[in-house]
Amino acid sequence: MWNYVRTVLFLCGAVYWKEEKNTGHKYTKCCHDGKVQLPALPDAPELLKALLTENSPDAKNYRQRIREYNSALAFASMGAQIKPARGTGPYCYRLRGEVYHRVSPLYARDQHKESYGQLYIFDSSEATEKRLSNNQNCLQHVFEKLDFMLREINPFAQSYLQMHRLVQEHPTTSVKIVFLEGKNLDMRRYNAPT
Repeated sequence: MWNYVRTVLFLCGAVYWKEEKNTGHKYTKCCHDGKVQLPALPDAPELLKALLTENSPDAKNYRQRIREYNSALAFASMGAQIKPARGTGPYCYRLRGEVYHRVSPLYARDQHKESYGQLYIFDSSEATEKRLSNNQNCLQHVFEKLDFMLREINPFAQSYLQMHRLVQEHPTTSVKIVFLEGKNLDMRRYNAPT
């Protein structure tokens, strides 16, 4: 069993295993010895704080079914080639090749029902009904509150709604979301999604 030691470098608050020292016997992997300084994370919305910390029935239901809520409110699904583990032993989740996100088109096709970002073009109560059809153990009013919160703060929710309104006003218009990468980013690491 590895022992860990808590070391604070340049206020980064990193937690290291003892064996993670570099050749100079220093812990530097998190912030490169103070060269990388990240801005402080903004506070979580009050609704999320309450759902994660309170002991109300709503908060307990949310924490117990957090993966269902998260999946139902997601804008994309994960895609990857999952490689089965060899032999017997503890389960190991192995991926081969790229990990990518599948983003739904603005409108569902006839054979598919609405999901992911498509739900943000509907009225909040209609979107909640569609989410509840796959998540019967989740609470309707919690979904409604979370949906409202995401519509207020999430730029992707606002983008889907903006594209929908544009298509409604100009039916022959073709719309798409384009992800732009920063010119000064390492393209081997931050390349634009396809």
